[in-house]
Amino acid sequence: MRTRTLGFGLVVALAALAAPPLEALARQAAAKPAAAAGGVEVRLNTYLVQYLPFDPGTKVTVEKSSERLPGFQGYKIKRTGKYAKLNVDKTVYVSDDGKWFFDGETVANPNPAPVRSDADLAWIDARTSALYRTRAKATLAPNQDAAGLKAVVLAIETGLGPMRVPGYVTPDGTRYFSGSLWEFQTDPREERKKRIDLSQNRFEGKPNGAITMVEYADMECGYCRYRGLQMDQLLEANPNLSYKRYYKFFPLWFSHVWSMRAASAADCIFRFAKAPAMFAFKKQVYQQQAVMTVAGIDDLAVTFAEASGIPRADFLACYLRDESLADVRKDLDEGQRLGVKSTPTYFIDGTEISWIEDKVMEDYLRTRDASLKGIEYPKP
Repeated sequence: MRTRTLGFGLVVALAALAAPPLEALARQAAAKPAAAAGGVEVRLNTYLVQYLPFDPGTKVTVEKSSERLPGFQGYKIKRTGKYAKLNVDKTVYVSDDGKWFFDGETVANPNPAPVRSDADLAWIDARTSALYRTRAKATLAPNQDAAGLKAVVLAIETGLGPMRVPGYVTPDGTRYFSGSLWEFQTDPREERKKRIDLSQNRFEGKPNGAITMVEYADMECGYCRYRGLQMDQLLEANPNLSYKRYYKFFPLWFSHVWSMRAASAADCIFRFAKAPAMFAFKKQVYQQQAVMTVAGIDDLAVTFAEASGIPRADFLACYLRDESLADVRKDLDEGQRLGVKSTPTYFIDGTEISWIEDKVMEDYLRTRDASLKGIEYPKP
């Protein structure tokens, strides 16, 4: 099982090699005149091929639904492909003006009232606080209003500072939209690239690598260990693959007791000893994951830092301090804006890879390099 993350919902099982490749499907759909072939439904078909996690042989069907949200029309979508575990059968929404796409969840306010100030969001605070047993505070973000909705930033206390989750509320206060709005007329892969900050250069691989991989993971997550080590093997088996592999901190703080500490330690190690040391630290954590404790991660962090040439005092001045934790929370916030729902989640050049089928990562990378060599996938 993949590990669930924050949000108001559950992990969505998403949807397959025999049919034309993903890019060809997108070009074919884009070539059809929208006005002559069903308007929003045709555009939505094209959009979903680009938006949904990669599955070779993807086929998407779209049907207008009777479901509506304020200012949005629902569409029933089905996606099939090579892998049944990646199939999709759900409802998504497009704004009435055709500018926005929404794939999150909504919550109805039992006692709606017009939203004029942060005080009118108290019901969101109460619900979230009860859900995660921690403090939560929703505030209006008027500079981000869109689609006739009022933008909301929901700060959820992790115990080591707040994580921020995007959302929207209807002006009459009847419904809260949990998640991001996406520009419906824009290629979602390009929009993802804009939302991902790579300026820290926290990567391994070739500085001019042709393929940009971004991995959102938690070092306390068993499935992250399983897939992360397989990614290591896959890349080692293909030394000629031109890539840059970025690591993003996405600790599941609400259920994993030492995940934030591991992320903070990795950030500090990166600051002083750069990416190779950070990736080596991650591997050591994975090796000890099954028996790791809070005290154990503290000891490993200090020992590894000193072995990497980082003075103990310098490391301790960084570990679990504001600057380091801010980096971790920044990655968490970014993942929320991207709609990360489980760990690990991969984005490769803007395409989401939901690695719940062993071969799907190989399938995608072969679209970029046909000479890719596969590996064996033992059961976790």
